[in-house]
Amino acid sequence: MSKKVSKAKKHRKPFPVVAIGASAGGLEAVSQLFTHLPYNTGMAFVYIQHLDPTHKSHLSEIIGRLTKMKVQDAKHLMHVERNNVYIIPHNKDLSILDGVLTLNNRQPKPAINLPVDKFFKSLADVYKELAIGIVLSGNANDGTYGLKQIKNAGGLTFAQDSSARFESMPKSAIAEGCVDMILSPQEIAVELDRISKNTKVIAQAIQVQSEPEVSDISDEDLVGIIELLRKSVGVDFQHYKQNTIKRRIIRRMLLYKLASLGEYLDYLKQHTNEIHVLFQDLLINVTEFFRDPDTLEFLKKTILPKILKTKTDSDSLRIWVPACSSGEEAYSLAMILNEILAAKGMSIPIQIFASDLSETSIAKARIGLYSRNDVANVSPKRLQRFFTKIDGSYRISKVIRDACVFAPHNIFSDPPFSRLDLISCCNLMIYLDAPLQKKILGTFHYSLLPEGYLVLGKSETLGTSGALFSQVERKYKVFKKKNDLHGKVKFDMQYRMSERSGKGVTTPVTHQISQLKRLEFEKSAEEILLSRFVPPSVLINKDLEILQIHGQVNSFIQVTSGKATLNLLKLVRPELVFDLRSTIHKAAKSNKSEKKTGLEVKVDESVVHVTLEVVPLKEQNDEKLFLIVFQKIGPPSSEELRRSSFTKDQIVKKLQKDLEATKEDMRSILEEQEASNEELQSANEEIVSSNEELQSINEELETSKEEVESSNEELMTINNELQVRNEQLAEAHEYSEAIAETIREAVLILDKDFRVRSANKAFYRIFKTKEEETEGMLMFELGNRQWDIHELRQLLDELITKRIPMSGFEVEHVFPLIGKKTMLLHAKTVMQKMLQKQLIILAIEDITEHRVAERAAHERELWFKN
Repeated sequence: MSKKVSKAKKHRKPFPVVAIGASAGGLEAVSQLFTHLPYNTGMAFVYIQHLDPTHKSHLSEIIGRLTKMKVQDAKHLMHVERNNVYIIPHNKDLSILDGVLTLNNRQPKPAINLPVDKFFKSLADVYKELAIGIVLSGNANDGTYGLKQIKNAGGLTFAQDSSARFESMPKSAIAEGCVDMILSPQEIAVELDRISKNTKVIAQAIQVQSEPEVSDISDEDLVGIIELLRKSVGVDFQHYKQNTIKRRIIRRMLLYKLASLGEYLDYLKQHTNEIHVLFQDLLINVTEFFRDPDTLEFLKKTILPKILKTKTDSDSLRIWVPACSSGEEAYSLAMILNEILAAKGMSIPIQIFASDLSETSIAKARIGLYSRNDVANVSPKRLQRFFTKIDGSYRISKVIRDACVFAPHNIFSDPPFSRLDLISCCNLMIYLDAPLQKKILGTFHYSLLPEGYLVLGKSETLGTSGALFSQVERKYKVFKKKNDLHGKVKFDMQYRMSERSGKGVTTPVTHQISQLKRLEFEKSAEEILLSRFVPPSVLINKDLEILQIHGQVNSFIQVTSGKATLNLLKLVRPELVFDLRSTIHKAAKSNKSEKKTGLEVKVDESVVHVTLEVVPLKEQNDEKLFLIVFQKIGPPSSEELRRSSFTKDQIVKKLQKDLEATKEDMRSILEEQEASNEELQSANEEIVSSNEELQSINEELETSKEEVESSNEELMTINNELQVRNEQLAEAHEYSEAIAETIREAVLILDKDFRVRSANKAFYRIFKTKEEETEGMLMFELGNRQWDIHELRQLLDELITKRIPMSGFEVEHVFPLIGKKTMLLHAKTVMQKMLQKQLIILAIEDITEHRVAERAAHERELWFKN
């Protein structure tokens, strides 16, 4: 087959192929699409509909009535042609390879049937920019994974809007962010027609597919687009391979009816949002769980156990996954490590740093929620162990999520992660030219520990950086860091992709260094001023957690042994705790500055007199902050002591006054505490009540689900029975027609008004009548009233009145064209119960020849007697 396919491909010019996927309600949507779609777009169309595997489909006949294009069921090894429509047969899976359709038997239950995804994936692999995917009405999420593959390959993707009778399939694809345009079937047809007329861009897409990858970007408009991206998003794509960038731009040009790179550059300048959309398109987020199983198995059995042998329980194993996309690769490594540690009974901490330029991909990776298609490569055992099923999707378990840290990161300009045991960078360098490959390999060498390992993709090599790493195993792209290179490798921390020259060589960053030095001087000056002239103070939040410390606070705050904390009340000296708490409480309540004086603190066997001030600050980001200012005051002079000397009664009154104030503060705090407790108790009761209600609703939903499933099974059974009945009815109808056609006597079916509903061939042959002159006519008006026979009228009237079958009623009549006929009439009424209509079956036996023979015999008998 491969030779035939390659030979066909060599002589066939590529053209766009449109794949349409649908399920429930899809026939209505695809009918609208083909009704409004011209027949000469120059594209091929493949329709994949969810079909009953046991029921032969008539889709090709139905769709064939709606379009002038040739519509046919797909056959194995059938070549795809322009302006043709191919329909998936029942009980088959369909795929495409180099313009040839291939059919495979559908997997039996309980295997999940996803025919749309399977075909979309095969189309994306081969046709890339010339692939167009459309998801119409249907249940579940078949088509989402396939659309993602088409978009990642550079093709265009559509989904039906709210006009879909069943929105699950299109909504799933839209939620995944892999749909370019959301339209009605009629609007999709218009867009397809418009795209087919943009022949210049389609020709560019065909040319890009046939050209080899080029690193040097020479097109002036392409350089302008890359420069605009660099200024807007801060990422320079000048060292990415030119064809890779062109593929992504071509799909955007098709969407906006633009014919050249120059037009698209002008469009970018006028629409800044498109710059960010293009940026996301250029970040090729293609990954999957356990993508290279052989390499991962080698890591599991050989490399990772070697690394673990060098670790103690207090050490951590550190891994970096650059260009992690939506996180599948990082989570795969985390699962493998978890299995190894569980088997060895080890508890070494794991830190997997996963980074990517796309913040959207990072956000998805952090959530760790994947569709059924995303986890297709995960074994059932791992799926049960490391995933939780949520509404048809699968979420990574918390223990695996906690092992992975996801962060937006530009590997070419941001500082790298360091002290790493392993770096897994698969299928990033295939999109980069030699200078960037050399740079990131130098970065990886710097980041790895002396015994660290590097994993690359199957089609990636070290290039000119072979001196930095040694290959561990020839079969796998796993490399070990080389050490003692004596300055042969240099890691440039000051390289910035945003600073580029015409030849792609990095420029100095002297201006940035001078700016950094200036900032350091200013910071040093600030620190000196704060330490010498600003009173000791701390900034705290409403939870009394210290946010900032200013000045020398050693006399008021001390760090104690035990668990580390930033809570002010646990750090402040014991003598100040009570007064500090009450002062903060007053300041929070009044929202004004509160001061407490005359406090004493014992520091190194000496007594320090302190004034305490709490200043509420304006709320920052809905958070209330307080500034606590500590101020030392000197001891009172002898004159002040003399003036402030009190009698015994005065001292008692002062103490009583202080005690009353303290009691008042405590009472206020207790009241607030009780009010808070009551609110918490009320909230807790509401939560408990809501939880019970939710549990009750959940039980009802479970019951309803079981009832629906039961009803669904019953409906399926009924549907199967109806299909059998329909088949039996069709057979009975064919059987009765065959009998009527083979009867030699004439048979007529009349309605109650004596109009002819149908007649068999014998009637037309015997009485020389044409079909078009008979059906629908009144029996007695046939052939210019040739059948206006009195006896026949009398027979039929009596039959309708009495409903008694008539048999053997002989009638003689002279017909103008065929002469005299002797007929035996047999009639019977039949009631159609569903339509409530009465029919008459009239059988006419032509016995003319029989009667003539009888008369001749009678005459001979008389002659012999005489």
